Amino acid sequence: MKQLDLKPIGLTDRAEYNATVANFALIQAAYNDTQNQIDALSDRLDKLDAEKATHDDVGELRGEMYQIRDNWNDRASHIARGTDIETTKAVVEQILQEKGLI
Repeated sequence: MKQLDLKPIGLTDRAEYNATVANFALIQAAYNDTQNQIDALSDRLDKLDAEKATHDDVGELRGEMYQIRDNWNDRASHIARGTDIETTKAVVEQILQEKGLI
């Protein structure tokens, strides 16, 4: 490891050097703690974004489900009133087949 020339910054005394090393160790520990907190918050935000995406997907699926339900309700209503062309056509064809006309 390369040694720094400590004379220009006044760290020629071993006690000053050791005190500075201890201070830098505290600074590094504080930095690491701050970085860990940032990482934890970032992970939490990522998790919240993922959950939000899941909730958004649920909302879209719920919308599709309601649309399908409404379509089936409309179809059932048409069948009940006898205005559903597909069902009416199928019933008429079945009756004609039973009568031997088709």
